[in-house]
Amino acid sequence: MHKRQIFGVLGLGACLFLPVLAHADDAKPVPATSSEGVSEYPPEFFASYFPVTALDMVRQVPGFSIDNGDNVRGFGGAAGNVVINDERPSSKSDSLENILQRISADRVARIDLIRGSSPGIDMRGLSRVVNVILKTDAQTARNSWSYETTVSRRLSVINGEFVRNLTLAGADISLGISRQGGPFRGSGIENRVLPSGVLDERRDEEVKRDFIFWTPTFNLEKKFANDHVLHLSAQALDFKFVRNENSFVERPTASRLDFLRFDLSGARVHDKSTEFGGDYSFAIGKDWDVKIIGLRNDKTAKGVFSSSSVDAAQSRSASRVSTRNVTSETISRAVVDWALSKKHSLQFTAEAALNDLSANLQLESDNGAGFVPIVLPVSDTRVKERRGEVSASWVYVPNASWTIESGLKYETSRLSQSGDASRTRRFSFPKPSFSASYNMSEKNQLRFSAERTVAQLDFGDFVTSVNLTDDLTDVGNPELEPDRTWTTKAEWERRFAKKGSITISAKREWITQVQGRVPIDDAFDAPGNLGDASIWQLDFVARLPLDSLGLKNATLDATSFISDSTVTDPVTGLRRKLGGRAHRNFGFEFRQDVSAKRFAWGWAYKNGVTRRQFRLFESQTGRRAENRGSPRAFSAFIETTRFAGVTAIFDVRNILNRPTTRSRTLYDGPRSLGVVEAIESQRRKGGLRYRLQLRGTF
Repeated sequence: MHKRQIFGVLGLGACLFLPVLAHADDAKPVPATSSEGVSEYPPEFFASYFPVTALDMVRQVPGFSIDNGDNVRGFGGAAGNVVINDERPSSKSDSLENILQRISADRVARIDLIRGSSPGIDMRGLSRVVNVILKTDAQTARNSWSYETTVSRRLSVINGEFVRNLTLAGADISLGISRQGGPFRGSGIENRVLPSGVLDERRDEEVKRDFIFWTPTFNLEKKFANDHVLHLSAQALDFKFVRNENSFVERPTASRLDFLRFDLSGARVHDKSTEFGGDYSFAIGKDWDVKIIGLRNDKTAKGVFSSSSVDAAQSRSASRVSTRNVTSETISRAVVDWALSKKHSLQFTAEAALNDLSANLQLESDNGAGFVPIVLPVSDTRVKERRGEVSASWVYVPNASWTIESGLKYETSRLSQSGDASRTRRFSFPKPSFSASYNMSEKNQLRFSAERTVAQLDFGDFVTSVNLTDDLTDVGNPELEPDRTWTTKAEWERRFAKKGSITISAKREWITQVQGRVPIDDAFDAPGNLGDASIWQLDFVARLPLDSLGLKNATLDATSFISDSTVTDPVTGLRRKLGGRAHRNFGFEFRQDVSAKRFAWGWAYKNGVTRRQFRLFESQTGRRAENRGSPRAFSAFIETTRFAGVTAIFDVRNILNRPTTRSRTLYDGPRSLGVVEAIESQRRKGGLRYRLQLRGTF
C-alpha cells in the first residue's frame, strides 16, 4: 500500500469517527481531571463491567493498554506503564498482568491515568502511566484464582493460578503457584521455485509445538509505624519446550510428483530460573522520600536441536546442536525524591548492575558414519558486564496548564569477553531528556518529548547460534556496540464523553550505529552495527463510545500505525528499510456490556504485520500476527459475571484461519551479486482455538 493510500485510509477513518466523537461529547460527563493532566476513575466508573480483579479495571481505562516494559538488564530501561500506590513493582520477571490479577477489585480506591508528567511519579519517559490506588483499610487476606482451558485441533490444555493472601506478624503475604502451557499445531505447503519459475520442490509440512512452565511466587509487604515500608519478592520458573517439524518433499517430473526426501527437525529446551528482590522505602522529613532496591536473578537454559533427512535412496544425514547458557544479574538501585514545593520536585537515582553469561554451543554432523564435531567460532565464551548509571530529573508545574520535565542520565559500563573470543571495552554515554505537556482544556492535551537513549546489548549476540531448520548460522560478534538514538515525539490527545479518547502521535528517530546483521569473511552472518539510520512513525489510538449509534454501553477501540525507515545495507551498499521492523498495522476491538444481564460480548480483528530480514546469502519476508494466531486474525468472545462473582469468558480465536506466510529469496553467493538461486514460499495454518477462562477471588 502506497503512502497516499495509507493517508487516505486514515483520513476516511477520521471522517467516520468525527461524527461519533461530536455526538458523544454531549452524551456523558468527562471524568474529573486535575490541572496536572491526571484523569481519576473511581470504582463507580467500572461498575458496569462488574470487575473481579484490578486487571479487569485497568483494561477498561480509556485510551490505555498495559505495557510490561522492555526485557532488558537493569531497572532503568525495564519500566512498565502501571504503578501501584505511586510505586513500581521491584520484580522484573513478574508481569504487570499477573500482579494486577492478584488484587481484588474491592481493594481499589481509584485508578489514575497520568498523561504527561506528574510530581512524585517516576514516568521513565512514558507519556501515559496508570496509578492503581489501593484502599488503606481494605482486607488483604483474600485469595485469587484463575482457570483456563484451551482447545485447538482436538488438543486441549489446562492452565491456571492460585494465590493465597494472608496476614502474618503485621505483614501482608501472598503465596502463589501458576501453570501456563499450550499446544500449537500447524500445517501447510512450502514451494521452492527456481529463477525460471519452474517448481523445484514441493514440501508438505507439519509442525507441533508444546510448552509448559510452572511459576511459584512469594510477595511480602510490611508497613512499620514510622511509615517505613518493606517489600520482598521471590519467583522461580521451570520452563519446558518441545518442537517437532516434518516435511515430505517431492519433486515434479513430466507428469507427476516423485518422492525426493523426508526432513525432520526437533527441539528440546529446558530453562530454570530464580529471582529474589526487595525494596525498602522511607521518608526523611516532609520533603524527602528514599527507596532502596535490590535484585538477584539466575537462569540456566539447556537445549538440544536436531535435524535429519532421508532421501529416496535411503541415504541419511543429520545434524545436532547442544547449548547450555548460564546467566546471572545482580542489581542495586537507590531512588531519592525531593518535593521542593507544589511546583517543583526533583528525583535522583543511582543504579549498579553486574551481569554474567557463560555460553557453550556444540555442533555435530552425521553423514552416515556417526556424529562428528564441527568447530564454530565464538561457541564457548563468557561475557561479563559491570554497569553503573546516575540520573537527575526535575518536574516543574508552573501553572494549571503546563507540566515540564527535564533530566540527565549518565551511564558507564565495562564489558569483557573471554574464551573463544577475548575483548574488553568501556562505554560511557550521557542521556539527556526533555518533555512538556500542555492542557489546552479539560478535554485536550498536547505533549512533546525529546530524549537520547542507549540500547542495552543482548548477551546472546556475543555467542554463536545455529538454526538447523533453516540452515542458518549467526556468529557471535565481540565488536558489537550499543546503538544510540535521539527521539522526538509529539502527541495530541482528546478525551470526550465518559469513555472516549483519541490520540494521534508522530515520532522521529535518528540512530547511530544501529544494530543489524553484518557479513563476516563473506561466509557468515553476525549481529553487528550498520551505521546511521532514521525512522519516522505515525500512531493513531482511539476508544469510541457507540451510544449515539444505538449501541448502548458499547465501545470500539481502533489502533493503527505507519512508519518508514532507512539504513545502508552492509552487503549491497544501497539504502533500504531496517530489517526486523513492522512498518504498518491496524486493528479493531469491539465490546458491549449489558449491565442488567451482567453480560458482555465483543470481537477483535488484527491485521498482522509484515517484516523483512536481510542476511548475507538471503532475504526473508514474513507475515504473521503480533500475538498468537494468524495475520488478519478475527476473534469473538462472550463474558459474564452472573455466577458466584466469577468472571467467565469464552472466546474463539483465529476464526478466519488465515495462514502465516514466509518467503525466502536464496542467492548463489552474496546478495550484492544479485544471482537468485531459488525462492521458497511457505504458508501455514494453525486452525481455530477455543478458550474458556474463569477467574475470581474469595
